[in-house]
Amino acid sequence: MGKMGRPASGKTAVLRAHQALGLQHFAFLRACLQGIDLRAAWTRYLAFGEASDDLRHIQRRKAEILATVLSSGHLVNPTLPANAKVSDALAVLGQHSPSPSTDALPSLQDFATIQGIDADHFSQAELLAEYKAHYGLDQLVAGLPAPAHGLLRDTSHGTAHPLQRQLQALNHLELLLARMPQPADHIDLWFAPVTLRRLTAVGASTLSALCAHIGLHGHGWFRPVRGLGATRAAAVLAWLAPLAKGWGTPLPDAALQPPQRRGVLRQATLRGEAQTPRFALVPLEQLVVPPMLAGGTVAPGRFASRLPNDLAATNDLEAILAWLATHATTPATHRAYRKEVERFYLWCLLVQRRALSSIDADDCQGYRRFLADVPADWCQPLALPRQDPAWRPFRRPLQASSQRYALVVVQALFDGLRTAHWLVANPMAAVRKAAPLPVPPLDTSRSFNDTEWVFVLSRLTHLEAAALARPTRSELTAPRGAEQRRLRLVLELLCSTGLRLAELAAASTADLSAVAAHGLGKRQPRTQADTQNCVLAVVGQAGKQRLVPVDGMVLGLLRAHHADAAALGPLPSPAPLVCTLKRDVSRWVASDGEFSGPSTGTSAGVQLRAGCVSAHRALGASGVYKTLKRFFTHIAHDAHAVDGLSATHIQAASTHWLRHTFGRQAASAGVPLQVLQQAFGHASPNTTAAYLAGSATAQMANTGAGGVVDALREVQARRRDRGTGGD
Repeated sequence: MGKMGRPASGKTAVLRAHQALGLQHFAFLRACLQGIDLRAAWTRYLAFGEASDDLRHIQRRKAEILATVLSSGHLVNPTLPANAKVSDALAVLGQHSPSPSTDALPSLQDFATIQGIDADHFSQAELLAEYKAHYGLDQLVAGLPAPAHGLLRDTSHGTAHPLQRQLQALNHLELLLARMPQPADHIDLWFAPVTLRRLTAVGASTLSALCAHIGLHGHGWFRPVRGLGATRAAAVLAWLAPLAKGWGTPLPDAALQPPQRRGVLRQATLRGEAQTPRFALVPLEQLVVPPMLAGGTVAPGRFASRLPNDLAATNDLEAILAWLATHATTPATHRAYRKEVERFYLWCLLVQRRALSSIDADDCQGYRRFLADVPADWCQPLALPRQDPAWRPFRRPLQASSQRYALVVVQALFDGLRTAHWLVANPMAAVRKAAPLPVPPLDTSRSFNDTEWVFVLSRLTHLEAAALARPTRSELTAPRGAEQRRLRLVLELLCSTGLRLAELAAASTADLSAVAAHGLGKRQPRTQADTQNCVLAVVGQAGKQRLVPVDGMVLGLLRAHHADAAALGPLPSPAPLVCTLKRDVSRWVASDGEFSGPSTGTSAGVQLRAGCVSAHRALGASGVYKTLKRFFTHIAHDAHAVDGLSATHIQAASTHWLRHTFGRQAASAGVPLQVLQQAFGHASPNTTAAYLAGSATAQMANTGAGGVVDALREVQARRRDRGTGGD
């Protein structure tokens, strides 16, 4: 086999694909010439298309760009008329061609790695020749002195060349060589190879295709482009937006402005404008029902009772609102019922063209089919205020479980109206009995086994060690490792208690109580010294209360987490169990004086309010969920290296998996059915029995409240002893 050498092609062309010279390249050189900080000039003009902001890379690219300007100028100069030659401009710039100082250049091995050269296929002499050719270390422009290490300095005279003459030369060559981007240009003319691969992966092969992709996905267009990031995406958008406007195909406003800013601006515009009540697809409070569809005294429905009713209603809408008012004491239930009833009533009026009191079983079957295929004009993906004209009753098509819940609520509405003597029948009851939607079984497989749990905690330990090795970013951030310590608290707390996500988010230190060693009869506030016998009072679904034991190890994690959170700002009393560790992100708000705090960026009725530490300090259910999902997604990439683990399984994990994991571990430890039911807060033992399927413990006797605490605390102790709850 013959000796492998450098391919028979150009010197530096083999290392970097040719890119077009644009206005941004000349602007970058001009900024450097005028003394602007190198990295600042790079960020302003060229960072959108590149993959690195390392200073050595910037210096190399500066030399490459100027070399390209000179070589392109020398190629085109012979073709120009005598009175249009650019020889003088080339002489001025070529005489002072920049070259990175020696200490800024990488080693030969680093150079090969950066350029993607297989060093085994080249001799050291060949690599050195490529290295010199790439940085222009041994190349001289014919008839000109050797290049200096400074930027555009006159080495023949040892003095700085007049700035005006240098700028004129650069501007002259810009008029001749700069190429304006065109829609049909392939993106490899304007983007570095690394960024190029990320953009072509989503089908953006040309600038027009990239514009189409951005227009389709809006302001979050970069999210499907794995590895691009919000910062570089903003730079791409800033470069591309004026170009698209010049092409006559401007990018949509949804791509140029953050959704939150547009939403706040829309709300500020609509504020104070009274929405005229009308018969349309609008919320109930804006709805005007024609007399022939209103039901009641004017046009009684087919199934109206025509008797005095308990709701003091004179038409269907008043009856609906009165029934909803009976649930006002439970805000969450009221919101859920209003959403489903509103959807159904609007469907009755706008699709069936019938009064609610005239709806029969066939109509209810039609609504069942409607829910299975909700029309697009009934959906609005964005969460808009109810007074917004673009409001729609649906956000997206419904899953089977959501369809079932909608029918259950409508049936409850009909039951309530019949009980109140507004109606004489419940047409939805017959529909649900004739064709009930299946109730999804409890999927206990959505949990971690012992091997997976050990893997989860071991990866968390690795992240903790890595976080402690990093320097603290500023005094405005929490201590090093604070986020990882909070994550461990959440994992251990959920997996050792079986709490629901909402229950954890609502819990505070006021819900923790010390328990006397001989039982639950003498509860007292928890003290710092008491870390072994504590219970957490939980308010679960339907307002049911229960007590959940919390062991000393989790309490230690809780104290460490609260110390981290207090370093960012004082905690309220009582403090939430899980606290925020960062300042709020900057938010767009209406600029009408209704908020306080520093703000910047005023524009058209909205302001960007700077982030601050929230007063309540609770992370919230959404924050806990997103934190865990990010963690599970991150560690899933390492699961393939461990026998018996599935990366897909771990990536699919969520907060509720930890509740199932608690149930599986408790069942395997022999916890009786009634004990586990009380710990979970299940209304029916049949739900809990899914964890004990095939287990003899399901037949064991009931256990009192004190026994619940003792039995579950024993399970927690076993977890630690066998290592599934430790590192």
